[in-house]
Amino acid sequence: MTALSSFLKASRKPEVYPIIGILGVALSGAVFFSARAIRAPDVAWNHKSNPHPWQEIKDGEQVKLIALNQKYDHRWERKQW
Repeated sequence: MTALSSFLKASRKPEVYPIIGILGVALSGAVFFSARAIRAPDVAWNHKSNPHPWQEIKDGEQVKLIALNQKYDHRWERKQW
């Protein structure tokens, strides 16, 4: 029996469905937060041209993941990578 056929045989069991669901949610969350951390204002990709990117944040720009009951003018966007 090959690995693929044994995987397909094991994936037909109902006990495997919650594990697959939990792993799917965990992996998507990890990818989302990794992508968010890469775009964060405290990450410097180019130290020569912009060693301190967090100093470019103006007043009234939202850099938080979730801002409840707070009014911001606009969201912070990275100009260059």
